[in-house]
Amino acid sequence: MASLGEPAGQLVRGAIVARPHAGRHQQHRDAWPVIDRSIFAGSVVRMLCRWPRSFHLKDVFTLVNLVSGVVAVHFVLFGEPRTAGFTVVVGYLFGDLLDGQVARMTGKSNRFGAELDSIVDHFVHVVVPGIIIYTVYRTAGHELLGLIALGTLVGTATIRHARLAAVKFDYPLCWCGLPRTISGFIAMSLALAKTVTDHLRGYYLPAFIAVMLLSVMNLVPIPYMTHRGKRAMQPWTKFLVGLFVVLPVVVFFIDRDRTFDVFLVFMLGYALTGWIPVRTEERAAFWVEYRRWSTELAR
Repeated sequence: MASLGEPAGQLVRGAIVARPHAGRHQQHRDAWPVIDRSIFAGSVVRMLCRWPRSFHLKDVFTLVNLVSGVVAVHFVLFGEPRTAGFTVVVGYLFGDLLDGQVARMTGKSNRFGAELDSIVDHFVHVVVPGIIIYTVYRTAGHELLGLIALGTLVGTATIRHARLAAVKFDYPLCWCGLPRTISGFIAMSLALAKTVTDHLRGYYLPAFIAVMLLSVMNLVPIPYMTHRGKRAMQPWTKFLVGLFVVLPVVVFFIDRDRTFDVFLVFMLGYALTGWIPVRTEERAAFWVEYRRWSTELAR
């Protein structure tokens, strides 16, 4: 007979002292953490293996745009809205303008890249410019106007994004309404352009009204022609688009403080005349698609 004080599982005077065995519930409970960790580790490995398949070179340029927006917020928080504006411009010229071109050159367009680009554009081209104009207005003692401008700019662009995400507007020649990038950059340029800030005293109210109108134009069904349309643009339109791409880069390196003046002229010009290149029959087709889209959206 083994004594109760002897170690379990050892031979004592010819007898084996039995070890206490864990019950079935205790065994299952001890096994659960091991199973959970193995499932989690397997999921992480599968995710890491699949993620590179959706991420391509074009998305690197989209991330350049995203980083520019984050850095711009940093400068705004430290009271440097003009530097923040320059940072947004750098992201636009060397990130946003290039990601689509790279996607077409490499043939790597996909749904992930399109969604990433759309979300980044919303942040960098709408939210950040809205914060910049609010900061400029607050510093000048017009905090309420700046706050309303920020809320309206972001609000209308967000509604626009939600509507187009809910139901696809399937007319590749035109955008439905003023693109949010245009309204966002005009708002930022109105607050930072040297021509406006140096020569127009009391410009805050007129600029505020302009931002309100441009924000509403995000939602108004105006057929603004896109450079990715189903037909080629007219030669004079191509020339203006090319000039818009090249001139800000040149001015940025030659006379940086005038960069926002260039953006203001070109983007305000597009907001006022971007529907002119659309032909009569194309506008009729646009309205047919708009009626279909708006009906589907209302369901």
